[in-house]
Amino acid sequence: MENGKAVKGAPRKKADEFSNPFLTQEVEIHSSPAQAVFENGYEKCDSALHSLSVVLPAVLKSDNEIMTVNGTVDHLINNAFANMRNESARLKKISEDNGIDIGRVNYTNVTTYRAKITCNKSGQYLQMIRELDKLMELVHSTWLAGFIADDAKGALERQWRRKTLGVSAEISAILARAFSAAQKLKHDVQAESDQAATDSTADNAAKTSKKKSRKMQAKTPDSAEASTPLMGEDPGLAEQSTKGNGLVTVTL
Repeated sequence: MENGKAVKGAPRKKADEFSNPFLTQEVEIHSSPAQAVFENGYEKCDSALHSLSVVLPAVLKSDNEIMTVNGTVDHLINNAFANMRNESARLKKISEDNGIDIGRVNYTNVTTYRAKITCNKSGQYLQMIRELDKLMELVHSTWLAGFIADDAKGALERQWRRKTLGVSAEISAILARAFSAAQKLKHDVQAESDQAATDSTADNAAKTSKKKSRKMQAKTPDSAEASTPLMGEDPGLAEQSTKGNGLVTVTL
């Protein structure tokens, strides 16, 4: 491609192939719990969020349902942020009450990751991992100062690692439920369309049958009208009978 123009003779892309935007960020993570969340949860969460943001609207085609799904995801992320910040505030208060000087804790295996961000909510989940890393620094500072026991430190690490990974898992579950509902809706609409077509065919057949019946009735002579005496003839005056020789006798 030269100067933004496609080179002549190059194969054309299919209609369903798009050039999707993404952003790459380098993020430095210090603690093992936050590193585990990034390695095991970020890419899955980014993929699910991208599908919810880009793919699902083309499948659902219902603004109300899309708003409901987005609202559920927003509530999940915001609630996780709130809980994490509340825990950070609790640990800071413990440190302040006990005169602990919280500085940046040094770590032996700081790792820098390249995070691919494919939609706006992926950036929010990446920020949540950063918040987790800061929370773990508070946990470790308080533990190193002797105000948190070993078992409490381990419990806090497991608790918040699982909670943050749980956000990624729940977003994937929301995606699965949304696509399942979309497929069910598509199936129901198709079934209603097929039923309507069947009913229409049956109605047309019934109408055709009624028309044919009316035509047959119009062609068949009425027996009552065929036996009606001619004008001026008294039906009680004569009784006709046919003999074997074909002559008709009249009895007066």
